[in-house]
Amino acid sequence: MTSAPDLLDAISPVPVGTSVLHIGPHKTGTSALQLAMRRAREDMLDQGVLLAGPGAGDGDGDGVRFALGMRTTLGDDVGRQVWERIRADLTDTSVPRRVFSRETFANATTKRARVLVEALGHGAVPLHVVVSARPLAELIPSQYSQFVQRGTCLMPFEPWVREVFADRSQERTARMFWKRHSHDEQVRRWGDLVGHENVTVVVVDRKEPLFLAHAFERLLALRTDTIAALMEHDRSNRSLTMAEIDLVRQWHEITAETGADHGKVVRLAWRLCYHLRSFNPEPTDPRLTLPPWAVELANERSAAGAAAIVASGAHVVGDLSSLSAVGVPA
Repeated sequence: MTSAPDLLDAISPVPVGTSVLHIGPHKTGTSALQLAMRRAREDMLDQGVLLAGPGAGDGDGDGVRFALGMRTTLGDDVGRQVWERIRADLTDTSVPRRVFSRETFANATTKRARVLVEALGHGAVPLHVVVSARPLAELIPSQYSQFVQRGTCLMPFEPWVREVFADRSQERTARMFWKRHSHDEQVRRWGDLVGHENVTVVVVDRKEPLFLAHAFERLLALRTDTIAALMEHDRSNRSLTMAEIDLVRQWHEITAETGADHGKVVRLAWRLCYHLRSFNPEPTDPRLTLPPWAVELANERSAAGAAAIVASGAHVVGDLSSLSAVGVPA
């Protein structure tokens, strides 16, 4: 097995003058990376890398949502201002390299992605897109949990999984899952706009939690551990158990029938999740786990996607075969 340092040796820094855009998708280590980069902002700038945007977390997200024509949380005026700051930073050629990471980009349609790339001056300003990838068999439970917490999915887990693999499913979050997590389609969409030679896929490994941070250090020509040393395990972001997730799902199910304001309900649900995460579950507490048939289908889909990524000509960092190597439960 190739070690993580050996895999990182395949990375060459992007050319001076380049802006690096990390599009996620969701549940691939983006939050931890973004927090570490915000903490390292001054050190990165001292090394010639500008972290774009105000770095306010949710504010950054509203800027991207505005750019993609999505509903903003803080209002369109705030979203517009934040996006203009992000855009100005990413096109600031007085700094050798620029970087911005937000998983919301993974929601972009081809049309919106094209408008965004044009707004960032691609051609005059070189743009390099990074896609982080995890096995679909791991992403499905993780993404379901997030959908439930946001109140966008009220279905129990296994029926939802069946919708994910159903042909032409009309379930909105099932379609959204594939929009975000068809890694090969993300590579195709963005590669068609910036050139596949300007796309890098980083395969995230749960056993190497600093791998993504080290990959960005290499891409941006930063000293080792500039970002990785500031990565922390976030207890507030631990996975919820099956019972905890179902509690949150039932909360949304009950409140949906009352006609309560959805935004307030979601905020209360996030508070509930925050408090649930303050407890230490038992190792034996059941977790969301795909049934064997779904693991097999996810591995098949991952293998096909990996083959398409190889054929695309995009740069690959990490072991693509690991995306389809999740063990099938007995």
